[in-house]
Parts: sequence; C-alpha cells; structure tokens
Amino acid sequence: MEEKSIKKFLHSLASKEPIPGGGAAAALMGAVGAALLSMVANLTAGREKYKASEALMEDILKEAPRLLADLTNLMARDAAAFAKVAEVFKMPRDTQEEKLARRERMQESLRLATEVPLTIMEKAVEVLRLHERSLGKSNPSAISDTGVGALCLKAALQGAWLNVEINLKGISDDEFVQVQREMGQKLLTEGVSIADRVYETVLREMD
Repeated sequence: MEEKSIKKFLHSLASKEPIPGGGAAAALMGAVGAALLSMVANLTAGREKYKASEALMEDILKEAPRLLADLTNLMARDAAAFAKVAEVFKMPRDTQEEKLARRERMQESLRLATEVPLTIMEKAVEVLRLHERSLGKSNPSAISDTGVGALCLKAALQGAWLNVEINLKGISDDEFVQVQREMGQKLLTEGVSIADRVYETVLREMD
C-alpha cells in the first residue's frame, strides 16, 4: 500500500471497497505529520543562525524518518488487519464446531485490528512530542508547517482511537479491553493536549 501513488490510494479509499479504510487514512495523516517534522528540521539544521538548535535538529532528523517509515508501514498493516476480520465473515457457521472456530478466529482478528491503530496512536504521540520540542528552536519561516503537522497528527490520533474503540466493542476478553482502552485513552489525552498546545503556540508566533 505504501508504494501506491497518492492518487491511487485516494481512489481506493473513495471506492466501495472497505480496504483501505479509516485506519489506513489515520496512519497516512500521521505520516504526513512526521514528514512535516523532518521538513522543519531540514530547514533549520546546518544554518549558522540556528546553531544553538543544531543538536536538537540532528536528533529530530534521526527520529522523524524512522517514525515516518513506521507510520507508512502501519497503513498496510491496518489494511491487512481489517482484511483478516473480513475473512472471518466468509467462514462457514452451519455446525457448532464451525461456529466456535469462527468465533475464535473473530476474536483473534479483532485483537490484531485493535493493536494496529493503538500503535498508530503511539507513533503519533512520539512525533507530536518532537514537534513540541522544536517550538522556538526551529526556522520561524516554517512555523506554519509545524502547525499543520500537529493538526495532521491530532487527526491521526483521534482517527486511530475511533478504530481502537470500534474493534474493542466486539472483543469478549474484558481484561484485554480494559488494558487497551486505558492505554488508548492515555495516549489520546496526552497527544491531543500536545497538539493543541503546539497549534496555539504557532498561532501566537505568527501574530
């Protein structure tokens, strides 16, 4: 999926096919946020004017490409996870044995379909933390790009959370549901808070 052109991906997303869906879209938004983080660092690093920020920019330029690759890969992983859920609906359920096998496979598939968007959330928060660290230390000409990056990551975070929640609703393991939900809510609270702080700071800096 990550090898598709943007045009082909959007065409697939707009079609009646359920894959790719919102989870892959959330991962893409996160990847855009990571790419903008790299852009801001690249426009800052190596310039005498921002020498005091050189070490930070070098750190960002090591971390941001890794996170960009992770989030891009998660687009395909989310699509693959949902494909496994879709396969379960095709399984026979005429006998009790078939019904049991189908139920067990569905639980396995829903667990994976929950874990992937939760990973998207984790990566999005990592990128947001770096965006916040760059505030006031990066090239001010790229301040709006930092703001756009934060907004993309907020969308990725909230979008991935919706996918976590909808899959948890079908899982019967209460302990798994509780752990995953608590983890997701913690990431959501932290990430949205960072994104909002970054956005508000960008608006003030632009004034």
